[in-house]
Amino acid sequence: MRTLTFSLLGLFAATAAQAAERQASIVVSELTCPSCPYIAANAVKSIDSIEILQSDYDQAAEKIVFLVRYDDAVTSPEAIAAAPLQYGYPGRVLEDASGS
Repeated sequence: MRTLTFSLLGLFAATAAQAAERQASIVVSELTCPSCPYIAANAVKSIDSIEILQSDYDQAAEKIVFLVRYDDAVTSPEAIAAAPLQYGYPGRVLEDASGS
C-alpha cells in the first residue's frame, strides 16, 4: 500500500510540474450595450483557473481586451476566447503574453 501511495504522489507531482501559469490577451467584440462588458467578463471568468488581471473597454469600438492568467493544464487561450460566444460576443486571442 505504501508503494502505491508514493507512486501516486509521484504521479501527481509530475503532472503539477508540467502545468504552468500563462498569460494571454483576449479581445471580445460586438459589445453594444453598457452591460455587455460585464457579461463578457463573467463568461471569461466562468472557465476554471481564469483570473482577469486587467481589462480595457473601448466603448466607441464596442470591444474589450482582457489580460488573463490561466493554468495551461486546465484551459487554452482559444477556449478562453470562445467562452463569450455563448452570449453572442465573438472573442479572439491577441497574444499569449507568456511566450508560448
